[in-house]
Amino acid sequence: MLNWRTSFLWLAGLGLSLLVACSGGSSSGGGSGTMNVHLVDGPISGYQEINVNIQSVEIASGSGWITLGTPNKTINLLNLVGGVDETLAAGATLPAGHYGQMRLVLGSGNTVKLADGTVEPLKVPSGMQSGIKLIVNFDVAAGTTKDVWIDFDAAHSIQVVQAGMSGQYILRPTIWAFDKLVTGSIHGTLTDAATSAGIAGATVYAETLDGSGNARIARHTVTDATGAYTLDLLPVGSTYYVVSQPATGSATTLKAYDAKASDAFALSATTPVFTYSAAFTANASLGGVGGGLTPVATSSQSDQVNLLQSLTTSSGSHTFIVQTNMATVGTSTETYTFPTVPIGTYSVQAVRTTLNLDGTTTTTTSTVQPATVTLGVTATVNLGL
Repeated sequence: MLNWRTSFLWLAGLGLSLLVACSGGSSSGGGSGTMNVHLVDGPISGYQEINVNIQSVEIASGSGWITLGTPNKTINLLNLVGGVDETLAAGATLPAGHYGQMRLVLGSGNTVKLADGTVEPLKVPSGMQSGIKLIVNFDVAAGTTKDVWIDFDAAHSIQVVQAGMSGQYILRPTIWAFDKLVTGSIHGTLTDAATSAGIAGATVYAETLDGSGNARIARHTVTDATGAYTLDLLPVGSTYYVVSQPATGSATTLKAYDAKASDAFALSATTPVFTYSAAFTANASLGGVGGGLTPVATSSQSDQVNLLQSLTTSSGSHTFIVQTNMATVGTSTETYTFPTVPIGTYSVQAVRTTLNLDGTTTTTTSTVQPATVTLGVTATVNLGL
């Protein structure tokens, strides 16, 4: 198993307080700027609504927390997809300088509305009472306005904990913050190779590869009714691959496709926008992958499981994430499942995020395990963390 301290732009926080002196902002010594803060989210299935009460958005300075905005309202995160955003702060004044930490302060009354219309409480762990922390890297110049966009990423922020026949839903936020001036996008259309029709409702990932070839999802979206998609808010200075394994329709009308990955797109300040469109081949031969995770996650942990597949690009074959799910925690067991998978050779890996006492997070990954998917069979692959 591998462990490393989180040092990226984001902090997937459950939120014990970090000391402001360690990660706060420092004034440049003169002048002030302004900041606008917008909230967006990515799509997620299985829920009709995810309602989060946001009291305030704040940024850390050398002298303490500066309140940028006080929306004091409940926001349905699932309304914030497809280019829609919610303004949390507009024209907030703050000293010019560098800033390294933000937080969202939540209130009560957070809920999820399930696919069947049932409304359940969305529990916020007590450690998050001081706010959901985000590690950022923003410079605010005197006389300028900084536009910041926060992606709540609900798809990777809700952990289901079973209790008898009913489930408990716990918010374990994975939050990303972006300076929109230094981001780009990739857009295009996914089509059926046999009919040329657009593939609606397909999940599309923008993924990066680290120095060891490990994939990470930077952003995700879902195609519209015409098969079109836009992966926005991608920080420039990185190389991205567009990955999708479309599956559309209900259980009786399900249509699944073999996965594809694009060639590499190196986004920069001079070339921040790319286009990638692709035709996918339908595969009627389906199976699945599922299993258990040990040891069971504690109250300070959350688990995500990635389904991986080697896909060919112009630079060679790379292992990408073709599906990802949050694991379900029971009283004594923890399970995951990918019920709809075209037959083929895959592998699976679990990623556990643990909140440390100092407020940082440690990420632990399981050993990658092979999974062969055959027709009509759910392959069992158990993972240890």
